[in-house]
Amino acid sequence: MTKRDHRNNRNRKRTEQHSPRRRPKREEPRGMLSKVAIGEVSATLWISTGIEPSRAIKPYEHLLADTIAKLQPKRLLEIGSEVGAVGLAAAQSGWAERIVWVQRDTVGLNAVQRTLAAQPLADYTAILGEGARDAASESFDAVVVHQQPSRKLTETLLRQAISVLEATGVIVLAGDIQLGARTAAAALAELCENVDVTEGGKTGLVAIGRNPHSSAAMSEQAPRTTHEAEIHGTVFQWVTTPGVFSADDLDPATELLLDTVVLPHRGRILDMGCGPGVIGLFAALHMPETDVTMIDTDIAAVRCAEEGIKRNCLTNARVVASDGIEAIERKRFDVVLSNPPVHRAGRRDASLVSRFAEEAARAIGRKGRLWLVTAPTVPLQRLLGELFTEVAVTEDFAQRFRVYDAIRRPRRHTRPDEVAVELNEFDDDIEFDEDDWGDDWDAE
Repeated sequence: MTKRDHRNNRNRKRTEQHSPRRRPKREEPRGMLSKVAIGEVSATLWISTGIEPSRAIKPYEHLLADTIAKLQPKRLLEIGSEVGAVGLAAAQSGWAERIVWVQRDTVGLNAVQRTLAAQPLADYTAILGEGARDAASESFDAVVVHQQPSRKLTETLLRQAISVLEATGVIVLAGDIQLGARTAAAALAELCENVDVTEGGKTGLVAIGRNPHSSAAMSEQAPRTTHEAEIHGTVFQWVTTPGVFSADDLDPATELLLDTVVLPHRGRILDMGCGPGVIGLFAALHMPETDVTMIDTDIAAVRCAEEGIKRNCLTNARVVASDGIEAIERKRFDVVLSNPPVHRAGRRDASLVSRFAEEAARAIGRKGRLWLVTAPTVPLQRLLGELFTEVAVTEDFAQRFRVYDAIRRPRRHTRPDEVAVELNEFDDDIEFDEDDWGDDWDAE
């Protein structure tokens, strides 16, 4: 049986939600300053809401903080941390003259910037970037690289670190043994003449690399790869790089969503958590009269999506680096599309999907529609039922993924025999006819 046959055999079911809808809450700043112990030192950090301060620090960071405290570098660069904990501990200890954080996502950048703004710290800077290349105007006597979920990305960050290292400087790699830190340390050993590895706690590992091979230095950006796909007659390209979602091929959950979604011919479309932009690029090409916005917290993903816009010669699409919808909060969208992440820092975290659904409800217009794909084990039906008036569920043939089609209708009192708003009605300032909608691809 072909993949197309399997898709045509999907089970669809629609459930009407009659309970009063919950109005999505406008979020306050997602965190607060908390004093946290890191190894043998303590630091005040901005901790995201819902996370215990003690759990905001990864187990290996205690060993890393003690290692940096012994080295006491005057000029420190920290790359790829979540909240910049080790660099901030060094900053608050007072012995570092210059500290730079390169944060790959806006969440980590926001955490460091809020911490710096709340305290009288000296010459310290946090920037949004992919790695040491974004801090190439300076040199450092210690570069801390946090192990990343992608092996290729970790090696790229190590090679870039060499390019900004002073002659007597060191590269400090830190990570979790259960997530492959020993393999990452082996990669560092191939780049340096001397590497000292220390393991501590239950799963922590820190490796110090000295005398790196100059030939291993990498000053350019991480390598890019171009992919191409055709869905429903629309051929499009997207660009990926190590560490970005769907880096090797078209993700099957994304493919299921694109195979299921019904797009309007006109209107505003939002791709939430766009990654390299596969969903948004397809939507902008397939329906060229729409206005497509893509958002992602990862700067590498945003840059890949920007390259995708150029490769597909799109004039009706843009991409924004943003933690949720905060950068586009004043806009309302007719359709929101999303394949949200279910993992954080290499570990499963289904609450991310719930947050995406909440924010999508805030971004959708009064008569808007959400299409979201996720794993069937993520409990989402009840939440969507509270946020929207009607929810449809589509599962793929192997029940590996589930597509939710959630529709918002205007609030009003109706008699039981009164017909509600038609499915093809959207935002108040846009008029739609039945012809404005694309074909219902599930009916093929």
